[in-house]
Amino acid sequence: MTGSERPAIILLAHRTIEPARLRELLLGIEEQGVPVRLATSDNLNPLELAASAGMTSRVGVGVGVSLDYVVITTDKLPESRPYIVGLLNESAERDRILGANAARLVKRIPLVPIRRTS
Repeated sequence: MTGSERPAIILLAHRTIEPARLRELLLGIEEQGVPVRLATSDNLNPLELAASAGMTSRVGVGVGVSLDYVVITTDKLPESRPYIVGLLNESAERDRILGANAARLVKRIPLVPIRRTS
């Protein structure tokens, strides 16, 4: 990363996650007006991916996606205690809310509640 890059949330996904599966998650972030950068990794642990992304991000928020999990955390939280954990592709609406909530952490505004499904 160069010093001239805009501050952004880093979304670090396992290399086997198809980009199309991240669409709603990315749209949720972008709809909140927060830049996001997508990167891939060979690491399968979504907790480690999120922690690494959070430490790398200039805004201090990282998203890790692997093994059908979405993990959202900040550079201040321990790896084992992420801020939000959800399932990837459970529904388009939930993916979009997860993305929006990652952006809302950056903006320091209230999160959108995620409704439970029965």
